[in-house]
Amino acid sequence: MNSLWPALAGIAPCLLALWYGEARARVLRARCTQLQGALESHRDAEMRLDYIAHHDSLTGLPNRLQCQLRLEHGIAYARRHGSLLAVLFIDIDHFKAINDNLGHDAGDQVLVQFSQRLRSCVREVDTVARQSGDEFIVLLTELHSALDAQQVADKIIAAIAAPFLVHGETLAVAASIGIAVYPDDAADTDALLEKADLAMYAAKQRGKGGGLRFVPSMQAKAYSRLVLETSLRHALEHNEFVLTYQPKLNLNEQKITGVKALIRWRHPELGLVMPPDFLPVLEESALILPVGVWVMATAAAQARRWMELGRPLTVSVHLSPRQFYQKDIAHDFGEILRQAGVPGRYIELEITEDMLIDKGQNCDAILRQFKQLGVGISISDFGTGYASLNYLRRFPVDLVKINKSFIDDLRRSARQPTDRLADGRTADEGAMVRAIIAMAHTLNMRVVAGGVETGDQLSQLEAMGCDEAFGFCLSGAVSPDELEALLLSRQRRLEALTSS
Repeated sequence: MNSLWPALAGIAPCLLALWYGEARARVLRARCTQLQGALESHRDAEMRLDYIAHHDSLTGLPNRLQCQLRLEHGIAYARRHGSLLAVLFIDIDHFKAINDNLGHDAGDQVLVQFSQRLRSCVREVDTVARQSGDEFIVLLTELHSALDAQQVADKIIAAIAAPFLVHGETLAVAASIGIAVYPDDAADTDALLEKADLAMYAAKQRGKGGGLRFVPSMQAKAYSRLVLETSLRHALEHNEFVLTYQPKLNLNEQKITGVKALIRWRHPELGLVMPPDFLPVLEESALILPVGVWVMATAAAQARRWMELGRPLTVSVHLSPRQFYQKDIAHDFGEILRQAGVPGRYIELEITEDMLIDKGQNCDAILRQFKQLGVGISISDFGTGYASLNYLRRFPVDLVKINKSFIDDLRRSARQPTDRLADGRTADEGAMVRAIIAMAHTLNMRVVAGGVETGDQLSQLEAMGCDEAFGFCLSGAVSPDELEALLLSRQRRLEALTSS
């Protein structure tokens, strides 16, 4: 036994060293496992951050940065292989109105569904990205022909045409698409995106819900438009806009009881510029909002002046869709009336029938807010859209303006022969006008005829029971001073007739 102790004493340090080494190994293995887990977590975090940096959080689509990278790679690939690449710049029409009237949650739902429909229209090798807000980019690679891009655009327009389901309600959504092709239209990323953007705006100008390929003339038009928009901004700041007033004749009382306010631009070099030459640019830009406020305030101030002169007239002011759907428009207009000291009954707001049938907007609620101010509501150019008089019963409408094309159908002179239909029946030129007047009166609405150019047309309208008329046969648009002189002249003629 005593002989074992020396042996055990010699082995003990070795056993202790082995135990210590095993313990250290377990600690090191545990530490390595922790480090490996930390590295994996760090790598996952980096991947998540990279995804967030390159993708849109709402739709999950690549964002502007990732789109730029893919476009650069796509152009490099197309250059090497001699293929075509197309950029589709897509913008949702009237998206701001959806957000303003239905709320941002509804707008987000539209964006998500919109992105899903875009992805369903392209191949796996293509890219759908969210550029910003309601703008999307589609990159089409390895194309054989530029016509392939137009076919995809048509496919997207068809896919978007189906109703969107938002909060259990169907919503009509449209989009405008601009197309630019590498290398035909541009050879670098910035130029390609810019030209697709120009084509998209050209598509909007031609009509919502369409697609156009870039052509060089669009660039010249865009430059001209930029110059014009800058000039219009200068015009607003330097009081170059003026309002003229076209008198409206009350056919029952045979006197002028109202006017239509029409904007003009008194350019320091070009003279008096008519609305068709600048109004489209105003309505497409944000300038329509401050100019619209100026028009409302000027018209209200003029209505106040006529009240003070003892000749109160109802002033009709047209509202564009962008103005009408502006948040708090009724409140702001009420404040203008209050500052001018004008009762609402002396103002008539004119909107188009297309604004009534847009189910995606809260048109009825806005109209009722205006009615609380006491203003009249007029529907302009009735009969050219899809609204019916029966449809108008849902809205607080006071007056219907017949489109000029129907007035033109009236015989300009009794000497003109009556047209005949293909089957030999005599055509009744005034049938549509007569029907609109009869149905409007049934719904307790007044009727005004615009664009009346001859005394014969005026006589026919009076015989049909039309309530008001305006046009060049009565007077063109004139300044307030000229209108007051016209009113005074008519008053003197009536006094002369009655005294004799």
